[in-house]
Amino acid sequence: MNQLLTGRVNWLRRWLHRIVSDFDGAGSALCQMGAAVTALVAGSWLAATFWPRPAGYTVLCCAVLAALELGLWLARKLLRRLLGHDLAWLLSLGILGGSAAYTVMQGAGEGWTYRVWLFSALIAAALWLLAASWWGILRRRVTPLTVSAALLSTGTTALLGVFLFTSGFADQDIRRYLVLNQNRDARLTALEPSLGPGPHPTAVVDYGPGQEVEAGTVDLSAYMSRDTGGLVGNFVDVYWDYDLSQVPMEGRVWYPADGEACPVLFIAHGNHEISTDSYLGYAYLGEYLASHGYVVVSVNQNACNMLIGENDGRAVLLLEHIGLLLGYAQDEGNPLYGRLDSGNIAIAGHSRGGEMVATAYLFNGYDRYPENGAIRFDYHYTIRSIIALAPTVNQYKPADHSVELEDVNYLLLHGAADRDVSSFMGMTQYENIAFTGQKDCLKTALYIAGANHGQFNSLWGAYDQTGPSSILLNVEGLLDEADQQAVARLFIKVFLDVTLLGDESCRTLLTDWDSYAAQLPGTVYVQCYETSGWTPIADFEEDSDLETASMEGVALSAAGMDLWREELMDFDNGTADGTYAVRLKWRGTASYTLSLPAMDLAGQTLAFDLCDLDTAAVERGDLSLADGTVVLTDAAGGTAAARISDFAAVFPILPVRADKLDYVFGTCSYKPAFATVSIPMERFVPEDEGIDLTAITAVSFVFDGSGQAALDNIGLEARRPFQ
Repeated sequence: MNQLLTGRVNWLRRWLHRIVSDFDGAGSALCQMGAAVTALVAGSWLAATFWPRPAGYTVLCCAVLAALELGLWLARKLLRRLLGHDLAWLLSLGILGGSAAYTVMQGAGEGWTYRVWLFSALIAAALWLLAASWWGILRRRVTPLTVSAALLSTGTTALLGVFLFTSGFADQDIRRYLVLNQNRDARLTALEPSLGPGPHPTAVVDYGPGQEVEAGTVDLSAYMSRDTGGLVGNFVDVYWDYDLSQVPMEGRVWYPADGEACPVLFIAHGNHEISTDSYLGYAYLGEYLASHGYVVVSVNQNACNMLIGENDGRAVLLLEHIGLLLGYAQDEGNPLYGRLDSGNIAIAGHSRGGEMVATAYLFNGYDRYPENGAIRFDYHYTIRSIIALAPTVNQYKPADHSVELEDVNYLLLHGAADRDVSSFMGMTQYENIAFTGQKDCLKTALYIAGANHGQFNSLWGAYDQTGPSSILLNVEGLLDEADQQAVARLFIKVFLDVTLLGDESCRTLLTDWDSYAAQLPGTVYVQCYETSGWTPIADFEEDSDLETASMEGVALSAAGMDLWREELMDFDNGTADGTYAVRLKWRGTASYTLSLPAMDLAGQTLAFDLCDLDTAAVERGDLSLADGTVVLTDAAGGTAAARISDFAAVFPILPVRADKLDYVFGTCSYKPAFATVSIPMERFVPEDEGIDLTAITAVSFVFDGSGQAALDNIGLEARRPFQ
């Protein structure tokens, strides 16, 4: 036994000696590989932030490489003097592993998880072995070990290159979900005029310093600061030739060349590198809407970019632009003279701009700045509608309050594959818009599978992250940019038609996208909406008592449920308040019932929000639309029923694989989103003796099989939604 053990030990020693012999002297090659990879990673990150041009990438990568070469040379000298060995193999492995780990961690967007470490180790090991083995071969140490290592590392590196530097994998989940939608062929001719350019010839004019129309400056120094500290803050100070007390007013206007007193949309971009003129990235929207009779103003807010806590400044800047353009419309010598209807304004924003427009609407109604009452506001423009594209939320809270609005139209569009604003944050703002019933208003939200953050702006593109980490993003699964922008154009145009022009010919697009399924780009949509005619029965915001409801005299109960609780639905990873809803989980037949004091529901519509939460069913491949039966009961015991799937396509909870590691490790992120279901009372089918809709005493949601879902905002529409 001892002889066998001694033989094994001697074999291991000889094998290790052979490895050391074959790769002896490879330290410089290993350090060169580590320095080159780290220079590409660090240089690309710096260039993406400060100089996103080919020259910038070249210069900064070379500068980092030179610094690394010097640092490694000094480190090896020092180690050799202190320890007698330069430990080049360890230094090279350290910087290779660190560069790979940082890149993968940023690209996966999830912190230091096991798969980040595992994949980073694979990259570092493959590159390290590649350098060592090919150094041995080039030094004519052609042995079975070096050849095997060279072949293995070359093949692995090639596969990693294909994996990292191609677009990724197609999204099969969207295809599987689309099969569930039986209304895919739905087509309404009312939408046809909106599917392409409109009848008006369009024109464009730029305003700002040195532009066709001169504009002045605005002082934003009271609202934000460039004193961000560090490299970024210093860069911003150096980049601009003005300070925040003299921010230039600059923008582009698209308008119908033959139009007068046109409704006007102001749109503002969000945070991006300041070397990109982001405001020019909405031409696809400006040209299209101008051809349909709208004036579209895209506001340059680059002065606010790469700053922190600046969204109040963004709001003031937008409001100042509104005043400037309305002044142009009164100037007989201006190309925009007479073209803007000052009583018909909508505002839109993307990303931080999408959050900002809600703040701008709030400030528009204020007389003083909430952070300092010594600063007076005097805006009060007639803003009737707000549009938010992939917005952030609560980055700025006026006087530490969330932005709560009343009686304003609101459209929210967000992509489920967004890797910048990765959660459905805008639903927090959606829930913070209330209707008093004094105006005819609408709020509507659309969650779009396959849509990302950047493609709402033509200059931002498919990659929602910059620098080397973008190679981990799975862009193959995204909607084409043309399709994503087509969705934005259609929904924004119809929303403006309804809320600014009173044209309701396509209003159902905002409340029942499924009616137009064949005319929309082929993806999964989840739509939520509410009108000012809605009255809540149970919105679950009032208390923690499971048996009480929002409406006085209504009692809540459940039967056959494995789980029944009211909880906060988290739309934005815990950064702000969401909405309370009731979570239900069942096996077999179960019901959730609202007991009412005999109510007259004749002529009304029952509306509620439903969200499938059954991730286990998706993982099993058991895909079906979320469904159940809604049962009405009258005072005499008569009943009538309606099937949920007959009135809305409520898809299973959506799995999203936004980075390539999701495909390698078989993981995903589940994106919950509520879909609104509306059932007119006349569509309930009576059973047996019929039903008296003037004396309804209970509304029950009955579920079969097994599943898990959330219900919210159960209420009544005073009048049936437009159809």
